[in-house]
Amino acid sequence: MSPPPSPRDRSTVSGSSPPTRLFTGLAVVLVAALAAVTVLAVAGVGPVTAGHPPLSVCGVCGSDGIDGATGSGTLDIHLDERGNARFIARVPVADDAAVTYRTDPDALESAVEAAWYRYDVAADEATDLEASVEDGRVRVGYDVPDVAQSRVGDGWVVDYFYAADTQYRYGLRADRVTIHAPEGMVVTNDPTNAAVEGRSATWTPDSEVTKRTYLTYGPTGVDGTVASWGSAAAVFGPELIDHGVRASVAPVAVVGLAVLAAGRFGGRHRGVAGGLERAVLERATGAVGLEPTGRTLFALVVVASGVVAVGCWLTVGPGLGVLTGTFGLAVGLFLPFGYALERGGGRWIGLLATAAPIAATTAFAPYYVLGLGPLAGGAFFVPWAVVAGLVGYRLSLTGRALATDLVG
Repeated sequence: MSPPPSPRDRSTVSGSSPPTRLFTGLAVVLVAALAAVTVLAVAGVGPVTAGHPPLSVCGVCGSDGIDGATGSGTLDIHLDERGNARFIARVPVADDAAVTYRTDPDALESAVEAAWYRYDVAADEATDLEASVEDGRVRVGYDVPDVAQSRVGDGWVVDYFYAADTQYRYGLRADRVTIHAPEGMVVTNDPTNAAVEGRSATWTPDSEVTKRTYLTYGPTGVDGTVASWGSAAAVFGPELIDHGVRASVAPVAVVGLAVLAAGRFGGRHRGVAGGLERAVLERATGAVGLEPTGRTLFALVVVASGVVAVGCWLTVGPGLGVLTGTFGLAVGLFLPFGYALERGGGRWIGLLATAAPIAATTAFAPYYVLGLGPLAGGAFFVPWAVVAGLVGYRLSLTGRALATDLVG
């Protein structure tokens, strides 16, 4: 996954110094090479993900399923108080087929059994199957256990269709699929591609059920919402954290190398920092009546990263919000880090910058990449980390220069 573009100020002190030329050359070579690796990795994911036929959400709803069907059916999934569900499919059939099935139960049973899609998500778990004819439609009902689970209070999470770290994907094979929470409950999240209304969430053929589909629900009110989100965190949290931490190994190492370089070599190259960068920062802090001290720079970076993250979250989505926020934080922290290094401190800021990629890799977990899991998934963030490290190193020099200017 390529990171959003980040501006880089190329201004330097008079004349292009050898460190500056070296920095620019390394940046171009490393980013180009790692971007190429990422593109190849992305291209290789397709065949693995597409290797297994889609699992149908409704195994009998296809228009080519039940003999005599005149179109695709609908599926309603009714959850009970224990997290089990009753699946009810309704498939329209021709009048003569409806008469046959109504008068010949054996023919109806055979038609339903023959129509069941081989790769249905509930094929191996469906119990108490009943078939009947009502209003010109074949009605097929069956029970599926443990569709939802609760971990916190009265909050619930439907994780039955969550298969993010597997090769599986879904196809509706229905005109509509609706999940209904029990009476007195409401849906508390916004499932991908679903239309939410009260206690139900609906998918149609133009809104696919993704591999990361889950639904939370609980009693009306803030307490129910918090409890349902808590249940989701308890269900998904351990796996997401495990994958996120393992996927962060490579990007953390890259940013960590930049932090070490800033501490070990930055003092020799502080003169590379451009006067324009320093002037902009001094004016920005001066505009609010503050001096560009280490604390001021740290607060400026945290606030700016937060504003960017929230803005992207609200306008584009949470994924980009987390990515831009952590990228901005990882890069920006090098500024107060360089300042603190010049004053003989700053280790904790360097550690914070090094750990920033963990938030990004966890936000996109879990990972299923070429069958290799989280470590391979982390490769998508390496270009992100390289750019953060290179730009961050440059900012650390600016921070050092600001500290020197303030003393002077």
